[in-house]
Amino acid sequence: ALSMASIKVAPAFGKSKLATRKPSSRAVRPGSVTVKALKQNASVKHDSYNEHHGPEYFKYSGIDTTPDERERRHRYYNKRTEIVNSHFPGSIGMDDWLFRVENKLSSFGFTGDNTIAQTNFCRDEITAPLKNGIHDIFGYAMDIDGLAGFTAAGLTGLGAGMSHSPTDPNGRERYVFFAMPHIAVDSSGRAGDCIRAGRAGCSHACGALIKLQPKFTELKAGGLQIRAPGTCDHMDPEYSLLEARMLSAVQPNDLPAGGLDLVQVTKLADKVIRKHMEELVRASVDPSKCDFAIITGIQIHSYGHTLDEWHPNMEYIMPSTMTVVVNGQRSDVNLVQETPAPTARQLWKLGGAGDILATPNSMPQMSSGGGGHH
Repeated sequence: ALSMASIKVAPAFGKSKLATRKPSSRAVRPGSVTVKALKQNASVKHDSYNEHHGPEYFKYSGIDTTPDERERRHRYYNKRTEIVNSHFPGSIGMDDWLFRVENKLSSFGFTGDNTIAQTNFCRDEITAPLKNGIHDIFGYAMDIDGLAGFTAAGLTGLGAGMSHSPTDPNGRERYVFFAMPHIAVDSSGRAGDCIRAGRAGCSHACGALIKLQPKFTELKAGGLQIRAPGTCDHMDPEYSLLEARMLSAVQPNDLPAGGLDLVQVTKLADKVIRKHMEELVRASVDPSKCDFAIITGIQIHSYGHTLDEWHPNMEYIMPSTMTVVVNGQRSDVNLVQETPAPTARQLWKLGGAGDILATPNSMPQMSSGGGGHH
């Protein structure tokens, strides 16, 4: 059985408050910023929407840099990873994670030419780098997104995606379901904070989970009536459904007096989304006719914490579960332990081998923002 804290156990498959921050004096972030390219010793325009890689990609500095530069570069990106892991232990860079996912799925027979992916992420545009990475592996995916990663597509949505799958000569189909919530953790460690291109001041993610967060305090105090299962606000259907699912997943007596911080809400969302996706797959997939995988985790946007100095926008994933069912036989995969990590050079080459950018001038410093109270 799949045992998950605070929510009901699902049967197995197969056999077996945000920290307050003063706005920057600069009204609007430019569409691109100028930084130095390390190897070419030249200024380059760097578009903030095209720099979304993990730390290992940025660590690569070629083969003729000085020892001091290499050490400083690695120290900077290791610190960025340490900050993310202080909230979400075990997180790795997004492109590192994608590399491992593709390799592991390939060992089970899932490839880009015989598999369709279905992606269930938040509707927020900043989840796009992860979707693009999955498209690179499997081609265009079936989009079953919902607010905060809570799909409202249901059995019809999943069934539509499955009916689009490639087939092998025997008619067998293969599907990979990706499902996860997301959160921003800026380069100083403030949970929920991010800077969006072209928007003044500080923005936040995930907005739907931030809206939900105070409800746990109300639930603890006994002043909140949870919506009946299967009902929704017709003017706000997706949010009302996710609120009901999330609040139903906890017992009021188990909640701390101050409710849950944003990191805790996001981790709970991961568990609830995972359970719901497993229920949908169990009700719609016939393992005698197809092979499938369910991959869950948390997408983390580690963006620069200031408008006044460049820090690269990076993407991380905290892996949660990876379940693969082939010919009715279930395998539970520990992705990090069971798959070798790519090298920094491999990720740089896969990422297009673009300009190698200079290390930011200042080292990131961990703030006292905690888990993100709003």
